[in-house]
Amino acid sequence: MAVSRTYLVPVDFSKSSEIALNQAIEMARENRGKLLLVHVISATFAYPLEGGFSDIFEALEKNARESMKKLFQRKRLKPARDRSILITGLDPAQAIVRQAKKSRASMIIMGSHGRTGLQKFLLGSVAERTLRYAHCPVLIVKK
Repeated sequence: MAVSRTYLVPVDFSKSSEIALNQAIEMARENRGKLLLVHVISATFAYPLEGGFSDIFEALEKNARESMKKLFQRKRLKPARDRSILITGLDPAQAIVRQAKKSRASMIIMGSHGRTGLQKFLLGSVAERTLRYAHCPVLIVKK
């Protein structure tokens, strides 16, 4: 059975996700792997309880597409080998894990913002929840 060498990298365009992407690029090159960059847009904006947020969602999506394009250029990723996808979800961790399973990723490589205390309690940790839900190995790269 062939082993997938697809590395799924959640990106939120922060410094910590870029550090994780650098690690993923290195691993993909060493193992002749492919990268799948995933950006999760909060479904809170996609499916508001009342109308009026569709413009915000469209702006978030447009901004994410432009940022992803710039990231591909800056990191010299090859569209023939590497891909990116925008997905929506209420819980980014579950959306990331679902996409990893769907794309048969061999590993999720992600950054951690390193929040502690009240920030972690209020915001939670996407990296921690991804690690908990994932069915494949997860590499969390710290700053």
